[in-house]
Amino acid sequence: MTATDAPIGTILLVDDAAGTRLTLATWLRRAGHTVIEADTGASALDAMARASVDLVILDIHLPDMTGFEVRDRIKENRARAAIPVLHISATATQPTDRSEALNAGADGYLFEPVEREELVATVSSLLRYHEARRTAERLAQRLERLHEASLLMSAAPTLTELLQFACNGLASVFGAPVAVALSMNGVDRVAFNGLNSAEPVINDCLVGAVAEVAAQVSTGGSPELGRLGVQLPEGAASPMGSAIISPRGEQAGVALVFMPQLATEDMLMLDQFTQALAVTLEKQRLFAVEHNIALTLQRAMLPASIPQGDYLQVAVRYLAASDTAEVGGDIYEAFTVDDDRPLLAVGDVVGHSLQAATVMAELRHSLRALAGIGMSAAEVMHELNLIMQRSHPGMTATVCIAEVHRDGTIAVTNAGHIPPVINERGVVRTIEAHGPLLGLRGSSPVPTQRESFGPGATLVLVTDGLIERRDEDIHIGLARLTECVADSTGDVEQLSDRILLELTDAQAWSDDIALIAARRLP
Repeated sequence: MTATDAPIGTILLVDDAAGTRLTLATWLRRAGHTVIEADTGASALDAMARASVDLVILDIHLPDMTGFEVRDRIKENRARAAIPVLHISATATQPTDRSEALNAGADGYLFEPVEREELVATVSSLLRYHEARRTAERLAQRLERLHEASLLMSAAPTLTELLQFACNGLASVFGAPVAVALSMNGVDRVAFNGLNSAEPVINDCLVGAVAEVAAQVSTGGSPELGRLGVQLPEGAASPMGSAIISPRGEQAGVALVFMPQLATEDMLMLDQFTQALAVTLEKQRLFAVEHNIALTLQRAMLPASIPQGDYLQVAVRYLAASDTAEVGGDIYEAFTVDDDRPLLAVGDVVGHSLQAATVMAELRHSLRALAGIGMSAAEVMHELNLIMQRSHPGMTATVCIAEVHRDGTIAVTNAGHIPPVINERGVVRTIEAHGPLLGLRGSSPVPTQRESFGPGATLVLVTDGLIERRDEDIHIGLARLTECVADSTGDVEQLSDRILLELTDAQAWSDDIALIAARRLP
């Protein structure tokens, strides 16, 4: 290493002899170092508290305390423990003095008088060691933060949350303002974190601008950062960028880091981060593919049309889970038995997967076939329970069947499902009687409860995705549904829309929703 390659740092020189201090400080300054001088132990500790120091040259004998005591005070502070301390002495010049000092925590020991070349070389060696240790600690800290960010990104259920985790994680890794652009499933988004807030600023449809900035960075150009639509903090320099390439070879986005100083390890760390983000994006893509397949299958197997009887008006609604990569096993059915008796049913196969959707379809077709050959609702439930046990062991489902009779009554057979809500002449009630879930061995038969359902009465059947919230008891959601059904103005189509609006507005639901609303006509 030449003199021009030698590391340069800020050195605290502590010696009570003014002549010695002047000589050593002059040599160090000529070598390019910044020197802070102190003549006592107390002034040395005060200088350490006020300035950022890379190395301490410390005399053994000081007026107020020994150099060993000053060294120990410096090393006991965790933030300063890695700063090298070089002892220098004109009196303690025995080999045992050197070995005792080095064993006690000193990083170097020189005897006076010391030659200029020896001092400068020793200082350069200690500074190289200090810089290498500081670099290793910085990389270890960044790797730890990269690991934490990767775990959060891997667990992100939506593309929006993935973008937030990626942006915040990258900002924490580098401690600098960042921008992350993603393009997936026809959605283009950019997130920017200027380290001013915990939540990044998310802008839509700016991927092209960010990609252009990244391209200019890669070719050594000077990008126009204002095109990103974000305000960079003072001191932020031109960004370095890394393309996010999916495992299939497609460019899925760009990650940019705005840093005043760039180092080789910074670029390597950014590449590592973008690889982790690319793997997570591929996982999101695969979930989205499964979601689209299951959703298409689920919608294809739901009833194509809803019959309207001469004395019953029926409306149905089905909503897939909002902004997630999964699909549930919700079902609804409405048909007429013996061309006279309307039968309404809703159900939910426990789980969120393609398998849940296929089991849902099997249960719906089986329900329709069994009821069509004249089985009662209780008998249908018994057969569905056997199907679950034989064909899908370990899985469970809930089903609620409501049969509307011409005599002004309704028969409800409920296998572990949310109770139906009835509004009859302004009196709202739930039908609480129910049997066990389908799929449980040794379970008792599912009872049928007959209730009054006269002209003008309204029935609402829903799945738990409409009323269940993770942070509250399900009875609270059922009470909200009851309040909505209490206002039965308008027809059942309007009632269905109002229920969905009031119970899902401004809140992304986490499960599929099936709803049937029926009203007895005069």
